[in-house]
Amino acid sequence: MSAVISNNEDVARILSNQWISNGEILHMAFTLRDKETYISVNRPAIPSYNSDVKGFVTSHPDFYADQRHDKYIRAMLNVGEIRAMRIDYAGITLNVNVEVEPRDIFTKSHAGIFTRHQNKNIKNGDTLYIKSLDTDVSADEILLEVRSNLVDISTLESCNL
Repeated sequence: MSAVISNNEDVARILSNQWISNGEILHMAFTLRDKETYISVNRPAIPSYNSDVKGFVTSHPDFYADQRHDKYIRAMLNVGEIRAMRIDYAGITLNVNVEVEPRDIFTKSHAGIFTRHQNKNIKNGDTLYIKSLDTDVSADEILLEVRSNLVDISTLESCNL
């Protein structure tokens, strides 16, 4: 496994045109697809970042930000801010943590944002037992809160390929 990602590092979520409206990032930009346990991001600090992102965008036309196909849009997020997120539900802070980890088996700059409850990666459709509430909670509700927080801490940027 690669080295731990520093809290000072930023990661980038490459954005589809469908995930932006009127210059604002939509929550769907941080939605997990079925069976996914992490949100894909890239690490601009890794030397292969530009070529990794160019390869991805050129093979996914809905990620081009312009008609000339030489720009893309990204949401920049600070790793320390992601890790510092606290997830509240029914007036209490849950034992849920959000972590950023390298996933460089795909491309060298690839990483993932994981949401965990009791050290287990959660995904859409999971049910979580919340001991302090003595009840089950849908992971979808927790993941919605994570998405909202990710949008709040994101900075939108337009970049050249």
